[in-house]
Amino acid sequence: MTAAITSSRPSPLLRAFTGVLCAALAFSPLPAAASSPATFGMFAAAPAPASTGNTIGLFRLSGDPAMAEGLRSQILTDMSAAGYNVKGVALDIDGAAGKVKCKGGADACVGKVIEWLNKGAAKSGTVYDYLIYGTVGGPGAPSNIVIYDVAKKAKVKEFSPSINPDDLILPLALPRAMVTTLNNYRTPAAPATPEEQKILAELDEPAKTPEELAAEKAAIDDAIGKVAAGQGELIDTSNVKVDLKKDFKDFCRTGPPKPRVNKDDPKDLRPACKRGPVFGYFQTRAWVALGLTAGALLTTGIFYSLGLAARGPYKSALDDLNNSGLDKTDPLQSDEYTRLASDVADKGNTMRNRLIGGDVALLTTVLLAGVLAVIIYQDRTDAKDFIKTEKSLKSVSRIQNFRGGPILSRGMQGFGFGFNF
Repeated sequence: MTAAITSSRPSPLLRAFTGVLCAALAFSPLPAAASSPATFGMFAAAPAPASTGNTIGLFRLSGDPAMAEGLRSQILTDMSAAGYNVKGVALDIDGAAGKVKCKGGADACVGKVIEWLNKGAAKSGTVYDYLIYGTVGGPGAPSNIVIYDVAKKAKVKEFSPSINPDDLILPLALPRAMVTTLNNYRTPAAPATPEEQKILAELDEPAKTPEELAAEKAAIDDAIGKVAAGQGELIDTSNVKVDLKKDFKDFCRTGPPKPRVNKDDPKDLRPACKRGPVFGYFQTRAWVALGLTAGALLTTGIFYSLGLAARGPYKSALDDLNNSGLDKTDPLQSDEYTRLASDVADKGNTMRNRLIGGDVALLTTVLLAGVLAVIIYQDRTDAKDFIKTEKSLKSVSRIQNFRGGPILSRGMQGFGFGFNF
């Protein structure tokens, strides 16, 4: 049997058409979709969003919850008002470090935290330029707030305030200081111009020659010597005498005392003219002590008077008992005797209690009188010192180039003076 063999070689026409088609595909430009790998997500990653330069990641502040939340809210308000795009981070820096499984504290983990944070924020087109994180301690505990530059991987500044719950200024001043610091960091101040440097140089006092320094020292030493000599003469006021009766009219006041602005102001020690030289020097405390002493003395008189008034009924009841002739051992007379004896006892107790009240009031009067005497002595002594100071100032004020004035306070009483030279 003879088999027929058929050739499978393509025809010349088919080979020519295939060659032309291959050449066209080799030299034609690729389609736009094929030339841009970004359009094929499975082959190339999406481009990272661009940074705006003013985005801040504001972490929660750890530490005291109330003060930390209040300070964080104020930082958000002031940074936003200054034009920054503030994004709140729901964790504090330690919590974020735990998310990335980093140990060693905020300074050691902030790099990993940034990578994790930007990776999650890139989906929404956010890139953090700066971070703010830290701890707000309670009263007496340390606080630490950090502004961090993400691009430079360095701290812009670290604030360590001492925050007190009663301080109303620091929670407002600290966020503003942080805004100023970040503004100056982003836009540093220009260096001083030659004109400004010249002005600053002219503000400095030129150096003095040794001769000028020696002349100034000699002038100062001479002035100090003159003042010391003058003080030695003027401080001696031993010849100034004070007589409260004779000096009363010269220093008394006709109106009310000068009111004190605060508790550190000296009291107006001038006596009242209308009260005379005896009661005019009384201060308020002396009048209070005098009133208490007079009240105690009046109470003493009342109790003693009531006691003496009760003495008559007591003696009358006692006489009735003695003159009754009753025998207390006789059963028939014992009831009447008991009645008369009880009357004597009751009236005797009344008299005794009133006299004891008078004794107590008398003792109180004596004590208050002693306090009054001490207060009167102190008031008159203060008045003497005041008048002596005033008379001393009048005597030395006649000296040329002398200035003086009273010094009256809780810690010191006297006068001050100075010279012109």
